[in-house]
Amino acid sequence: MSGVVPVAVGCLIRNGEVLIGQRLARQSFAGEWEFPGGKLEANETPIEALVREFKEETGLTTSDWQPLISYPWTHQLPNGSVQVQLHVYITEQASGQLSAPEGHLFAWCPLSMLDQRHLLRANKGIVRALQLPSAYMITGGFHDQQDALSRLEEALKQEVKLVQLRAKHLDKQAYIALANEMVKHCHGHGAKLIVNTSVAWFDEMPAVDGLQLASSELAALTHRPIAANKWLGVSTHNAFELAKATELEADFALLSPVKATQTHPDSTPLGWAKFELMTQALPIPVYALGGLSLDDLLQAKATGAQGIAAINGLWPQAI
Repeated sequence: MSGVVPVAVGCLIRNGEVLIGQRLARQSFAGEWEFPGGKLEANETPIEALVREFKEETGLTTSDWQPLISYPWTHQLPNGSVQVQLHVYITEQASGQLSAPEGHLFAWCPLSMLDQRHLLRANKGIVRALQLPSAYMITGGFHDQQDALSRLEEALKQEVKLVQLRAKHLDKQAYIALANEMVKHCHGHGAKLIVNTSVAWFDEMPAVDGLQLASSELAALTHRPIAANKWLGVSTHNAFELAKATELEADFALLSPVKATQTHPDSTPLGWAKFELMTQALPIPVYALGGLSLDDLLQAKATGAQGIAAINGLWPQAI
C-alpha cells in the first residue's frame, strides 16, 4: 500500500449522538464536518492514534475503541489527489471536558441527522455503518398476511431494527398491501422496512424505507435508481456485483453465500476469508448472508462485515 496514507477515524457515541468536528479554514475541505481523527504516526496503531488525536483535538481521554469499518478513499485536491486508508473505530468511553485546543468547532449530532450535515464525501460509508444495525432480518415463509405480521411483531419485540420483505410468491397487489401494513409495525418499534422488489413496485410504496435490489437487476442500471433519502441495498455474489453496488451509490450491500444454505444447496460457499478479501476495499457497509445466525455475528464483525443478514436465523417460526 505504498503511497497510501493510513488515517484513524473515531466515532464517539453519547446517548444516540456522535461527536463531529468542523474542518478549519486552513485545511482542505474547510468548513466541512468530519469525525475526529488523523494520520497515524510512525509505528502507531489506529487505536493509539485515536487516543492521541482525541486528546489533542478534543481534550477527552478515550478508551475501548472497537472496529467499525475500514476502506480506501481518494481525496481530490486542487494540486492532485491523496489516497488514504480509513481505519474507523467506535466507542462510548470518554472522560474529561470537551474542549478545542486546536480551535475546532465540535457538535453532538444525532445519528439520524448526520445526512443533514455537510460532511466530507469520504465519510458517507462511516455514516451508513453508524446508522445500520448489526442484524438484518429477511422474511421467510408465512401462511397469510396475519401470520406474516404476527411473526414480524415477534421479531420486532426481540429488537430487530432492519427488516427486508422478501415474498416472491405474492402478486403486486398483495405485496404492496403487506408492505404497507408491515411498515406501520416496523416504525412503531423504531425499525426500518426494506422491500425486495422492482423499482416500479417500490415507487408505489412511499412509506417504506428502502429498496433491496436483486443482483439480476444490476446490469441494466447505470445510476442510483431511487432517491437519496431512501435506503438502497444491493444483493451480490461476486466482485463485479460488489463494484456495481458502489457505482450505483448503494448504502449497503449483501454478499452471499458465506456458508452452505438450505435454499441454495448447489452454491459454493465463499467462507469468511474470501468474504473479507472481497469486501475490504469497499466504501460501503456489507452484510454477510448465507447459512448464518446471531451466533456468527462476532465472526462476521472480525472479518469487517457490518453484521449478518439471515432468514432462518432471524425470522420467527410459527407462533
